[in-house]
This record gives sequence, C-alpha cells and structure tokens, in this order.
Amino acid sequence: MRRWEFEVEGLAVQRAVEKIGKAGIPIISVQKTQKNGVRIAVDGKHRKKVFAILRGTCYNVTKVRARGAERLFAAGKRLGGIALGGVIALCGVLFFESRVLRIDVVGSGAYYEEEVRAILSRGGVGVLSAAPENTAGLTAEILSLPRVSFCTLKKSGGILTVSVEVSGEAEPLKEGPLLAPASGTLEELFVVRGTPCRSVGDEVKEGDVLVASQASYGGEQRSVLVIARATVVFPVRAEYELGEEWARFQAYLDYGELEEIHTERTERGCLVTGIAKRAVSVNLG
Repeated sequence: MRRWEFEVEGLAVQRAVEKIGKAGIPIISVQKTQKNGVRIAVDGKHRKKVFAILRGTCYNVTKVRARGAERLFAAGKRLGGIALGGVIALCGVLFFESRVLRIDVVGSGAYYEEEVRAILSRGGVGVLSAAPENTAGLTAEILSLPRVSFCTLKKSGGILTVSVEVSGEAEPLKEGPLLAPASGTLEELFVVRGTPCRSVGDEVKEGDVLVASQASYGGEQRSVLVIARATVVFPVRAEYELGEEWARFQAYLDYGELEEIHTERTERGCLVTGIAKRAVSVNLG
C-alpha cells in the first residue's frame, strides 16, 4: 500500500475530513499542522477521488508526497499507531464540533458575566460540555437578574454566545450588605452575588448581616454589589383593644403576612397570635 498525504487549508477545515469520511474513503491519519490546516493521509488508490471531492471547495489542497510501507510504520510509531491515531483524530474533530469550546457574554448586561457563567455551570453547561438543548430554564434564571430585560443563548461552531440586555439603567443599584429585617428564624436565603453569612434555619436578630458585600475572586477579597433576598419568620403575640375581626385586621396591617393566626378574647379586647414573615431583598425583585 502506498500512502498519499494531502495538506488541506481553510476555515472549518475539519469538515474536509468529514467529507472524505462520508465518501467511504478510509483515512489512515489526520494531523493538525496549523490553526486552519490539517494533513490527511489515505491509500494512494483513493488519491484521485480525494481531489475530486475537495475540488471546487473553499479549501486549498496540496499533494505532499507518497510514502511506502516502511515509512508508514515509522510514522505509526511516532503517532502511537496509525489506526489509533486516525481514529482519535477523526473522533476528536467530531467531538469538538459538538462541544462548547468558548462562552461569550455580550450585550449591555455583559457585566453579569460571572453570574451568567455560574448559572450555566449549575445547568451543566461549560467548556467542553455539550451544548444546552433546552435553554428555557437557563434563560429564565438569567432574566431574574436585576434589570435584565432580554436574553438569548446561541451556539455557532464551538462558541456559545449569551446575549444579555438590561433596562432601567437610570435607577441606581443599592450598595451595602443584606440585613435581617426582623428577629426570628431565617426561612429563605437566595444569593446571586455576595457572601452568605447565615444559613437557612439560623436564629437571627434584626440588623444582622445575612449577605456581606464582599466576595472572593482568585483568593482575593473584593467589594461587590449584593444581589440577594431573604425571609425571616417570627412568632407574633399582640393584644388589641378591639373586637376579634378588627384585631385580626390590625395585626395584618402591623405584621403583613401571617400564618397559623389565632384570636382570643381578653378583658382588654383581643389577643392575636400567629407566625409572621418578613422579606427583604437587595437589587433583586
């Protein structure tokens, strides 16, 4: 068998390998020679067919040389086996074609790049991962970021582009940490940016720092704008010099949302007990 090698140059050069493979021509080996170039080796009896397949395409094709079996063996040793090298190279081309090789965050909301990358990571999307099939959940989570009004995810080649647009830039963002709105039990803590200082289930006092406005990046502490929300629950026991219906109404005005509410007549009026919730957020709707 005489081995013929071809230098192929051009954009998306891996597709030239696919064209040859789809034509049923066995590929002995594929070696990347430069950024947009590969050297493809085939059996010499297929050389005319290879030229015919690539003729008229956007690729620059050059015949390099023919090699005998003894030189083929030497090349095989260098590549760790001709068959293995060819299969690995071809599989590598096909593999990388279907993978995310780079993530670009663009648009007026590009300053959310770290948050967007974190959202993608939680969704299993990152460098060398498969492209996201269902982007609805990822898009919805990105849209929950402050002021984000538009978001799309699009993969072209190996590049996943996330377009993020924001609105309402005239409204200033709030600086500083997220503080506990009341004394009680921390029922919910959702943090997009910032460092959590407490955990769900912790007892907190009004004014305690729940999320600090610092974060660690590459081992270095930096000030950040906190994006977070929290809910604290606490028991309510209040007596009103009112009837039961008006006492209940007044309790709702004083404490907002109430659960497990109970009223009891007293000498002075009515005792209202229950569980109240107090929510707070910073830069998060």
